Amino acid sequence: MDYFTILNLNKEPFSNSPDPDYFFHSQQHVGCLQKLELSLRLKRGLNVVIGDVGTGKTTLCRQLIRKLRKDDTIETHLVLDPYFSTAHEFLLTVTDMLVADKPDKSEDDYQLKERIKNALFQKGVDEEKTTVLIIDEGQKIPEFCLELMREFLNYETNDFKLLQIAIFAQKEFEKTLEKYANFTDRINLYHRLEPMSFKDTRDMIQFRLNQSSAVAQKLALFTYPAMWAIFRATRGYPRKIVNLCHRSMLTMIIQNKTKANWFLVQSCMKRAFDSPRKRSWALVGTMAVLVAAAIVLVPRFMPERTPSIVSIQPESYEINTPRNNIATSDASTSIPIKDEVSHAGQAQAAKTEMNNAALLDTPAPEKTGTTPDENSSSVAVPARSISSKSAETNSSQDPLLKMSAQHHPPKVLGQLKVQRKETLGGLIQRVYGIFNLQYLYSVMEMNPHIIDPNTIDIGEVIVFPAIPLSIKPYGQNRWWIEMRRSDNIKTAFNLLRSDYELTASSRLIPFWDNSSGLHFSIISTKYYYDAATAENSLNSLSPEKRSKSRLLSAWGDETVFYANPYLGP
Repeated sequence: MDYFTILNLNKEPFSNSPDPDYFFHSQQHVGCLQKLELSLRLKRGLNVVIGDVGTGKTTLCRQLIRKLRKDDTIETHLVLDPYFSTAHEFLLTVTDMLVADKPDKSEDDYQLKERIKNALFQKGVDEEKTTVLIIDEGQKIPEFCLELMREFLNYETNDFKLLQIAIFAQKEFEKTLEKYANFTDRINLYHRLEPMSFKDTRDMIQFRLNQSSAVAQKLALFTYPAMWAIFRATRGYPRKIVNLCHRSMLTMIIQNKTKANWFLVQSCMKRAFDSPRKRSWALVGTMAVLVAAAIVLVPRFMPERTPSIVSIQPESYEINTPRNNIATSDASTSIPIKDEVSHAGQAQAAKTEMNNAALLDTPAPEKTGTTPDENSSSVAVPARSISSKSAETNSSQDPLLKMSAQHHPPKVLGQLKVQRKETLGGLIQRVYGIFNLQYLYSVMEMNPHIIDPNTIDIGEVIVFPAIPLSIKPYGQNRWWIEMRRSDNIKTAFNLLRSDYELTASSRLIPFWDNSSGLHFSIISTKYYYDAATAENSLNSLSPEKRSKSRLLSAWGDETVFYANPYLGP
């Protein structure tokens, strides 16, 4: 008898195959899937999803294919193993996918490229179809394939790219991207998958049990402490969660139990994750003593050091935003409203959910309540937290904020009064350059008067925390056109509010350095790789705008950024 029938299940709930029916709609996976689908349907070209082993990339890939194949106007092709020994072999594979007639191996690379280009034009223009190439295990892609895909992305009309590419890869693919700026610059969507939170871990386990249940009632095969033990052991990695749950259920049957508790999961965890070589208790005890001694003694003999500010550079996309354990999302994802979390070690996640589209698109109603005064000289920072780990991960522990005594980066950027047709999501996106859940929760934490971010009032004052960015250096010069600069967020924002053309062609970059303090630079959305092109663009502005603008080609080594100037349009 199959083990799952004993537990009132009609199907194995924790299979390690990427079954789309068992795709759990976690916050970050849904957000990634929505952004991918939108980018592909808008025919934006290149999309990259990066994640560690076991974060759900393959399952997400299959779910994307499943959604796209329901649409007759989309033609989807999948490459499971993108390792090719030669460029010719890769071209033969792509030609075989896109062209009805089988390619002749005697054809040279130029002939194959022409056939691919003609096929893409026929499908995209004549047949009005969207051609999508999905590549799993993208870290295996040879370097010459990147150059060929870059050429494919040059096949376009005046309105859209003819080939849409989605690459799912492990984190080592980032090193490949760093070496090929011409390919990286064409990325439209770059999304990093992270491990799941405890709430998502718990919900994923229950979702898979519900999907496999042979009875009407909800199955409770894991106690709450057991789920917490699973989360701590797996650190939120979906594949590890599935494997540990599978092993736990087998142990339940062997021990004739109807529910897995904390002790059962602990016993399974040791068998599932322990190294083959067992460490002796004496060695473990010795290591524990040494670690304890190091914790006590080392700080006494080490001088205080001020961590250096990492200079922000364009192509790494590694942004250290607020330290809450919340997956990054964007405006198309359903997100929970902020809720207090309690119980040390058993975080109770927020129940209420809202829609990001409403957050970004719903204008503020007329002011009805009392809010902080925008002109107030002081900003009150609430002491309460939105995370059960806030006491451990407050901003004072962040190396970017823990400066030496002579440096004083701001804790807040300033405050703005909500105007008609403005939304909280729109303000966050304008101030920080992007919108995601981490920024949303940090702003709401700084503004305890905001109960529901969907219903902020006109005239309400919003305080924006200073959230520094850190991006890996990448040595390549850039030039911007700086339209305006102010040392006050209200002045800079009012310039954008009053000039629609300026708003459409520029973005706000808050930054700080220890010589001049906090500033708000309004720079061109587009940056340039050489001074001559930047100078020509500056000269093309109207005389009035040109007189107020200047070229900007460098930032100070100690500059702390609160929005990324290297993000493209």
